[in-house]
Amino acid sequence: MSTNDPQQQQMIRDAMKAIAERKPGRTKLVYDKTQRTIVAVAAGTQTPRALNITADDADMFAVATLSSRWLREHWPQIMRDRAIAVPFSSWDDGDAFAQCDLGVQPSPSIVQGAVLLGDGVDPPQGTQLRVVLTATKDSSPDASAFIAPDGSSHRAHGWRGASGREEPIDTCFADVQPELATRRAGIFETTVLNDKSVFCIGLGTGGAHAAIELAKCGVGRFMLVDRDRLSVGNVVRHPGGISQVGRFKVNVVRDLIHEKNPDAQVSTYPVELTYENRETIKELVSQAGVVICGTDNRPSKLLLNKLCIEAGVVAVYGGAYRRAYGGQILRVRPRQSPCHQCFVAMMPDAASDLEVSSTSDADDIAYSDRPVAVEPGLSLDVLPIANMLTKLALLELLADKPTSLSILNRDYTAPWYRWLNRPEPGTEYASWPPLSDSIDEMTINRWYGIYFDRDPGCSACGDFNSTIAAEYGLDLASATLPSSPAKDH
Repeated sequence: MSTNDPQQQQMIRDAMKAIAERKPGRTKLVYDKTQRTIVAVAAGTQTPRALNITADDADMFAVATLSSRWLREHWPQIMRDRAIAVPFSSWDDGDAFAQCDLGVQPSPSIVQGAVLLGDGVDPPQGTQLRVVLTATKDSSPDASAFIAPDGSSHRAHGWRGASGREEPIDTCFADVQPELATRRAGIFETTVLNDKSVFCIGLGTGGAHAAIELAKCGVGRFMLVDRDRLSVGNVVRHPGGISQVGRFKVNVVRDLIHEKNPDAQVSTYPVELTYENRETIKELVSQAGVVICGTDNRPSKLLLNKLCIEAGVVAVYGGAYRRAYGGQILRVRPRQSPCHQCFVAMMPDAASDLEVSSTSDADDIAYSDRPVAVEPGLSLDVLPIANMLTKLALLELLADKPTSLSILNRDYTAPWYRWLNRPEPGTEYASWPPLSDSIDEMTINRWYGIYFDRDPGCSACGDFNSTIAAEYGLDLASATLPSSPAKDH
């Protein structure tokens, strides 16, 4: 099927591409008995029997993908110089080439490419992949079509390899943000989440998953806090991979967010939530539309709870039970629902049933004479909890927007949600009936919303002083309260 005729080469490629995409094409392939070879002819031409080539057979051309926005931004330079260097990530032994600027995580193999304006333009030295833009009056939509800022239409033709040994490749343009927005529009109708901000503290498996899922939904701004670095053991469950080991989790998740939503604004803080840096955390809370807490450290949760109540910002706390046999989520709407302090006071056992997934987690809850074993659960057991955490956070972000998800507000009214992956031996759930035998009883693999009241005397969200005064018969008006001790400087 080899030919030196450029027109015939292009017709053959067009025919194969149409077959691969399972679409009608402008050309088709036939067998020419006189030449004893395969040729391409116009689709309407009367010919002998056409060839039976499947889509899998036809999908044989490598493809190079470029950013339309990048090309528009650099159009003045291209018009001036007629050429511009573009590095490409090479994937799967040269089967796919993606412009490095499309994402933040390039391939280990980088190929130097160039975009050239018109035939006969010499590429920069060392160029291994050429994308030639040819002016055309054909404005029909096509993946290889590019409309320049000046309104001119161009078609892209790609070539790879050294001069004299080049082979053609398919070229397509990606307008990333419009294409992503189109996919989301079926649920959100508009880009309603572009101006929303999320503060995520604790970027283990659940917190990282929630942040990435919200990035897919189109959330425009993230503030990430976590002191830990990604370790080899984390990779079993964490979205970050082996190639990310040693990096701060905030930076790993930032890059994963940008892989899903390149225009998202992400600020990172590799610090621990403590009383000493509360002013920094307080400022971040004030900027958030919702706070997602994925840390298992109780003092950190209680401090965050206080800051969120003071700022009037909704917080969603998620966590897995030990060995991830289940998990729970607490959504706190300040001064409307029970806060995390109320939860700890009223449900101490539930608040203490935490997964110990790292050495730092074990150290936080261990006694000096009784170490705590690290017993992480499976990723697939953590993800149902992370998904629910994300959905509750998403509903808070959309509270002031009419969307297709608004109907869920009638279903998610409880402050506390519980989920069980299995009836763990040694727990109160060990005797739960099998999932297949139960209709009315509580079973595994189901979410349960649980209602309980705020503590009116809660030290975080209630009237603590009045409650204590009433209980002990104190007269607060005449009482002299001790002042806080001075801090050493």
